Amino acid sequence: MAHDVCIVGGGIVGLSSAYFLAKSGLSVNVIERDSIGSHASGFAYGSLSPLGEAGNAEDILPELEIARIGMDVHNLFAKELVETTGIQTDHRFRPALDLIFTEPEAVKAKEQVEWRADEKGYKVEWLSSDEALKVIPHISNEILGAVHTEGVADIEPYKLMLALTQGCELLGVNISHGNVINVVRNGSELQVTTESGSVACKNVVLAMGPWMINTADWLGIDVPIKPLKGQIVRLNSPNVDITCSVGWNGNYACTKPDGLLWAGTTEEDVGFDDKPTTAGRDLVIQALTKMIPHLEEATLVQHTACLRPLPIDGKIILGPIANDENIFLATGTGRKGILLGPAMGTIISQLITGHNPKIDITSFSPSRFQNV
Repeated sequence: MAHDVCIVGGGIVGLSSAYFLAKSGLSVNVIERDSIGSHASGFAYGSLSPLGEAGNAEDILPELEIARIGMDVHNLFAKELVETTGIQTDHRFRPALDLIFTEPEAVKAKEQVEWRADEKGYKVEWLSSDEALKVIPHISNEILGAVHTEGVADIEPYKLMLALTQGCELLGVNISHGNVINVVRNGSELQVTTESGSVACKNVVLAMGPWMINTADWLGIDVPIKPLKGQIVRLNSPNVDITCSVGWNGNYACTKPDGLLWAGTTEEDVGFDDKPTTAGRDLVIQALTKMIPHLEEATLVQHTACLRPLPIDGKIILGPIANDENIFLATGTGRKGILLGPAMGTIISQLITGHNPKIDITSFSPSRFQNV
């Protein structure tokens, strides 16, 4: 008997899709090549900042409406998944403090304050250097000021993936392991082929992150996407407690509920090499000590790396492909996967169950690449 939906990829996008589809009463099969949460979804920073983070607010603007939905779904997950699975995901609201070191950065930041202030549910203000140092005394005294944003949050990504996996299983989702090598139409059904067999289904969702680039032969269309490597360190810094997410120039740091100071990140175009490197670690530490200078007593506890899916135009890829309306793509979140993934899963579920999404997703359609 064919499943209603087969999802290829067990990251945040794939499992969120599975969760909402199963809640709608559909039979769902998830195929993950490796272990759940073993790539970007399990090793991310976990910032939930719909207004942008670390001074790079313009990166979020194309997906701002998706980001708003993502925030709502995370608030739902924080209650629903914890209640049904008993797994604490460390979801919490905490402010963000984007540091400003130069006059050009200050001009850009004050522009961000203006449009952020129009967003409901957030309090955004420009702080002088003295005001910012009162909020977080450990930050650099060389800053010219900072943007302080309340209403943003974070999550522990791996714990979220564990809770989402168990939540899916409780709803009857079948999660299996396999390396998918083809998707073909066989009459009214789609056949998803792995190295060890095949599965029949009515709809397919491909949520394979940067590995989506391997699907061109199956789909008959190119998916111009590449891996963007990012590295994160976790430090034991008993004398430094950073209660905001402190950011600057795409870098960030925050003391998480586990008591460790998490800091990142790099943006490396190195193909599918996901191994942590000393060079990457040093870049992260260099940016961290610019933001938070007095970490002489801090010790390295963990150093991770992951590959994030970056489309050629920087926007998410979401929706059915032109040559088969039952094959859906859901990927391309770049650095924003944890925030955007649950929203994309919600929209995939709406599309497959015949409900119109509340927002226009035309600009995210895979068909935009057909002339690339």
